[in-house]
Amino acid sequence: MDEASAERQSRPSPDVILRRLCEVDEEHARKNVEELNEQILGMLFPSEELTIAIDFTILPYYGEEDPMLVSDSRLPGTNLGIKFAVLSVVEEGKTITLKARQVSPFESEVSVLGELLEFAEDLMNPDLVLLDRGFYSVEAVRELKSRDIGFIIPAKKTNPVKEICKKYKKGKAPAETSYTISSVKEEETVRLLITEKETKNGTETHPFITNLDIDPDKASENYSWRWRIETNIRELEKFKPFTTSQSMKLRRLYFLIAMTLYNLWILTRDGDERPRAHEFKRHLKLLLTVLQVFGKENPRPPPVPALA
Repeated sequence: MDEASAERQSRPSPDVILRRLCEVDEEHARKNVEELNEQILGMLFPSEELTIAIDFTILPYYGEEDPMLVSDSRLPGTNLGIKFAVLSVVEEGKTITLKARQVSPFESEVSVLGELLEFAEDLMNPDLVLLDRGFYSVEAVRELKSRDIGFIIPAKKTNPVKEICKKYKKGKAPAETSYTISSVKEEETVRLLITEKETKNGTETHPFITNLDIDPDKASENYSWRWRIETNIRELEKFKPFTTSQSMKLRRLYFLIAMTLYNLWILTRDGDERPRAHEFKRHLKLLLTVLQVFGKENPRPPPVPALA
């Protein structure tokens, strides 16, 4: 038997893998992945004071309708999608995904925000969370202010914010001011910071809200790190197995697998540019070969808990 044939025989068939995944205790698998992520966090970051980001992403779904799916007309070729909330550490060269979970259309994004912040606070002391404009609300700001954590969010350009920006451009308003965001019955006070950025179309004005005592340029610089979670989410797609299955459980498990492989890739890089994502497969294959050599005394090891 040649080497290629032996290698093929040593691999489980796709049907076997699919069957095993369908037998997985999803909650047990999730806990195992989160414990692994905690270990990776400790190996990558000596300090517990880290910058985090939280975002929502919607993956297109082309099957039949399901109560857990959300509607989004921006998706390619479908209006149905699977919504995930993602919590990431966004430090330079070392962006890792700490937690991801599916979000149903009936859940409040603010309650999910609180859940992810609590999860992060159990692992470390996050000193800054970066959020997109979707979190610009009284409820989200109240949730953030109830915790000992700084936040930066782009301000929605409501009429009052637009008016302040116009006055700022004319030199009639400061770059930093106290501002009250309000809903029908509630309100919260924040600091409104205004920055300017030169583009090919001219000077653009960017307002932010925060609870930090920092100047506008520093806030803008810090917020620029939020793009790392968007890159993180795109990179996850490179590690996620392809499937046409309509099983929500299987798709959640595939997202967990992608998150695990991505974080191991970041751990392998340890802040360097290599290996690239496409090169990581060779590194992983080498690691598995080493484990196989050292495991010859026990040719039938027990199954990995997450897949048993």
